Amino acid sequence: DAGISIATGTDAGNPLTLHGPAIYAEMEAMQKAGMTPMQVIVSSTAVAARAMGHEKRAGTIEKGKDADLVLVAGDPSADVANFRKVRWVVRSGVVRSIDDLHALAQNPQK
Repeated sequence: DAGISIATGTDAGNPLTLHGPAIYAEMEAMQKAGMTPMQVIVSSTAVAARAMGHEKRAGTIEKGKDADLVLVAGDPSADVANFRKVRWVVRSGVVRSIDDLHALAQNPQK
């Protein structure tokens, strides 16, 4: 309400705070604390990019910016818990299903 920017982040890497799943818990905690799902999404994208000094190349979907995306099977603007339902990832122009990513994690030589 005071106009202070909040960037999403985690303590991933600490004991019992796993890289990957920790971000879901962080976003859900932000929503539970009173932020709207859209405020959490902006904090996790545009505000986080700005906090890291990367706002000219990332954080929003615009011409000329990196466009790494996740496609989920639910509406994260209704509930950020839907980010746990990743189905597709677009990274550097390559589209992969979650099943492909699981297979690659099991056998990274492919």
